[in-house]
Amino acid sequence: MNSSVLPHSASGRVYFVGAGPGDPGLLTLRGAQYLSEADVVLYDELLDRRVLELANPAADKINVGHRGGDGRRSLDQIFELLITHARDGKRVVRLKGGDPYVFGRGGEEALAMREAGISFEVVSGVSAASGVLAYAGIPLTHRNMAAVAVLVTGHEDPTKDSPSVNWQGLAALDATLVIFMGNRRMADIADALMAGGRAATTPTAVIEWGTWPSQRTVTGSLQTIAGLVKTAQVQSPALIVVGEVVSLREHLSWFEAKPLFGRRVLITRSREQSGALQLLLESEGAAVTALPVLDIRAPDDWSPVDTAVSDLARFGWIVFTSPNSVDYFCQRLQQGGRDSRAFGGISISSVGEATAQALRLRGIEPDLIPEKQSQEGLVEAFDQVAVAGVSILIPASSIGRTLLDDALRKRGAEVSRIVAYQNRPPEPSQVALPAALEKGEIDLFVFASPSSVHHFLTVVGDAGKAMSSLTNGTIASIGPTTSRALTEIGLQPAIEPAQSTVPALVTAICAHYESLPGPAR
Repeated sequence: MNSSVLPHSASGRVYFVGAGPGDPGLLTLRGAQYLSEADVVLYDELLDRRVLELANPAADKINVGHRGGDGRRSLDQIFELLITHARDGKRVVRLKGGDPYVFGRGGEEALAMREAGISFEVVSGVSAASGVLAYAGIPLTHRNMAAVAVLVTGHEDPTKDSPSVNWQGLAALDATLVIFMGNRRMADIADALMAGGRAATTPTAVIEWGTWPSQRTVTGSLQTIAGLVKTAQVQSPALIVVGEVVSLREHLSWFEAKPLFGRRVLITRSREQSGALQLLLESEGAAVTALPVLDIRAPDDWSPVDTAVSDLARFGWIVFTSPNSVDYFCQRLQQGGRDSRAFGGISISSVGEATAQALRLRGIEPDLIPEKQSQEGLVEAFDQVAVAGVSILIPASSIGRTLLDDALRKRGAEVSRIVAYQNRPPEPSQVALPAALEKGEIDLFVFASPSSVHHFLTVVGDAGKAMSSLTNGTIASIGPTTSRALTEIGLQPAIEPAQSTVPALVTAICAHYESLPGPAR
């Protein structure tokens, strides 16, 4: 890699980066920079894989994590991998959950680099002690309740003759206790603290998968928590919190109160267009899985577009039928050395608000936007426009409907439809179906175009549980044209916004689920 292009990191160095406790949004800016430049990434098992999407695509990504003592790699083997890759002149990121120096064995790995003469840096991460508690609505400290917080490992057996942790001493402290890796010994830990003098009524919480969409919080007292955890079948990773601050959860819980918290959502847009929709859904608490079923690309032959661009002044109207049609047509216009001034004297129509917004970003305000955001709506809107003898250009996709063309030609317009971009399904063999889809674990399917409906069927085919999940799950459609494509194959969308825009779609999804009981947690 060229260090002049990538100035943040240096070759032959190891970067210990804390990824935070789960939510990818908790990764630090510096950590993201180093990830984007890494040649090799060694990552822990308990990481949200979306964090890895921030890594350099060409990086060698190696899972070296442990979970439940599975023994994937020994610490010595991890040392060897770090040293070998660094000595090969690679930029090496050791991506660790939480903070590398808080029960992450980062200190041991860093010492091994020092002994081997390998340069290293440490990028602190959001520790579970602060991040998980915040997402559970529990402050680590509070002026009126806890001025001291203690982080402790619960991995050892507190009943052994000489435990490393002084549980009796901890019990005597007027402090919040945050216990890592203690879920399996919950009963013994609670008993040890009560034996040391901590009140049996002390509020206690256990937080499973903290900051993840599957987060679950069990609360009780020090005396009851072990039984509650057993009944709820809480699994690792889980964090134990003991202290009066736990009582504030009923007032401060926010993450688990989001309208889409715990809902498993599949979106079917192209990879390039999934970002905004995914971010909005995740901001409302959804666990989002993306299945790119659209392959959007430039046309094989640009000559029809170039011909239209060179003779743009002859058109009285240009009708844009999607944001993609705006993007590809305007990009080609700019490549020819022209800009939005080329549209001077031409009336512009947009099929809906999303397409109108794409035009506005280029300094173009549409003259006509139909009330019904569809081709049918455009036909109705053009009923009020004199089109006889008018040349109308429609830059569209390779599979666009021609309803509007036919209606305008019947009224005497000269219609030129050109392929501004291709919309194809990816090769099924090149698409890995998400595990949640194959297991039938999707709650909501979101479709944002008719082509996403058709391409979904092409990609998924008759993949058993995947199709069963679709027919049994809830379906959201961005608008009437997409809904029609769904009904044509026997599926009925339960959610359709009044406006065919991504924000309106997410708002409609939230309103739908706010009227329902929350998912089982």
